[in-house]
Amino acid sequence: MTKRKLLCGLGAALALGVAPQSGLAADAYPSRPIKVILPFATGGQSDVVARLLAARLSTGLGQPMVVENVPGAGGMIAAANVARAAPDGYTLFLANASTLTIAPYLQKGVNVKPTDFTPVTTVSQFPLVLVVNAASPYRSLADVIAAAKARPDKLSFASPGYGTTPHLIGETFRREAAIEITHVPYKGGAPALNDLLGRQVDLFFEAPSTLLPQIAAGKIRPLAVTSKTRMSALPDVRTVAEQGMPQLTLQSWSALVAPPNTPADVVARLRIETEKVLKNPDIVNKLQELGFEATSSTPQELTRMVRDEGATWSKLIKERNITVD
Repeated sequence: MTKRKLLCGLGAALALGVAPQSGLAADAYPSRPIKVILPFATGGQSDVVARLLAARLSTGLGQPMVVENVPGAGGMIAAANVARAAPDGYTLFLANASTLTIAPYLQKGVNVKPTDFTPVTTVSQFPLVLVVNAASPYRSLADVIAAAKARPDKLSFASPGYGTTPHLIGETFRREAAIEITHVPYKGGAPALNDLLGRQVDLFFEAPSTLLPQIAAGKIRPLAVTSKTRMSALPDVRTVAEQGMPQLTLQSWSALVAPPNTPADVVARLRIETEKVLKNPDIVNKLQELGFEATSSTPQELTRMVRDEGATWSKLIKERNITVD
């Protein structure tokens, strides 16, 4: 009788489309390691955020989350790898504003579009800080604008490369202030900062995590932050809006996206676990120490943000005739 009851129960479960418990365990997501592709080299600010997030998500998801650095082509090599990956939730992309809202409009022949991804959630955001060498005479945006108008094309601003957010905010500054300053692109934030320290360039817009140690050491001076309100790490530094240029208000960001057609239940699980991590006080504090703010969004909110920022940067790129050549 016992055996007969077990067989009958199994048959009823199959008839209702319910898999046995062992099948559920085998098919549950995730059942193997997850790869997070990052479009930058190891050691940078995005790499720090990615590994911090991956370590905590591994615990929540119950599977290892491995960060893979795939730099090159302004993030488009990494983006293409993810866009072509199987839509099963085992290959993810920790993208940023540059890779989703700038590079697709700047680089010719790019086959990857922002709409080629399934949005999950934003992860962090941060303003940019405009800094000068500590020996510089400039102490405000007004000082820089006055000097640039007095000596057109004599001042220069550094960036981590063509098409990066610091490059385009510098171009926005040129346009909105009606000044001419020379753009000097570098292959990353570190060499750009080195030349600012060596007084080879005059100005540098960059993420706080790169600049805070040098600001604390008194080697560079912050003139403005692009956030809506003052940064807790730099409470005495005025915002761009406070200095009469609200057009420069900007929050850069990073976001988790997946290949196109990733199932909704997988996206929901990833978003729930990511939000748990981003609400953890320890993670919030660690990100703040690095100049980041933990933030999350719905997939719909992320889609709108990418669309709107893409339209803004695309217009600027065309107006200023910006190329990667």
